[in-house]
Amino acid sequence: MNALYVGMIFVLMTACSSNVPTNSSSIKNNITVEYDSFKRQTWIETPLYLSRQGFTDTFPVNIKFRSLYRKGKNQFIQLYVAKMDINWGFYHSANGEDGYQFDFVKIDSDVDSSGGMVTTNEYFALAVPKTYLAKMSKKDWVIKVYGKRNEGTFIVPMSLSQGFLSKLKCYESKTCT
Repeated sequence: MNALYVGMIFVLMTACSSNVPTNSSSIKNNITVEYDSFKRQTWIETPLYLSRQGFTDTFPVNIKFRSLYRKGKNQFIQLYVAKMDINWGFYHSANGEDGYQFDFVKIDSDVDSSGGMVTTNEYFALAVPKTYLAKMSKKDWVIKVYGKRNEGTFIVPMSLSQGFLSKLKCYESKTCT
């Protein structure tokens, strides 16, 4: 019965997002740049992608990069993470594969119940300095997330980091087409 629940969760997770493309220019072309004239700020975001380490991955997550600009200056870059599971993790911190400790931003968490099945959704962001994003764009990057009741690793594909960094550079130099 648990295998059925896990299968249903996986189907729900993959229905909302696609796998990360391997081509960074494809990612760059799908990044949105939205200016809010009321707040005088610009959000630059990739689509939400599913990051999985093979079919038997026990810690799949949905991820996207996003960055906020005000008055032409970068305020922050974040790796947004959405984790859906049957176990609650109470996530509180994350490290890169090189030991770098990310600033952790708890965004939201909720519990849903349907037909006797309980699922948890946790949403958080990791602050990523631009120099660290450049480092992540050189290879697939492993990140480990720690929680009170759960922990796991996920991969940020090199193509995602490359495509986002490229978009930020063209935006800042005003050369985006």
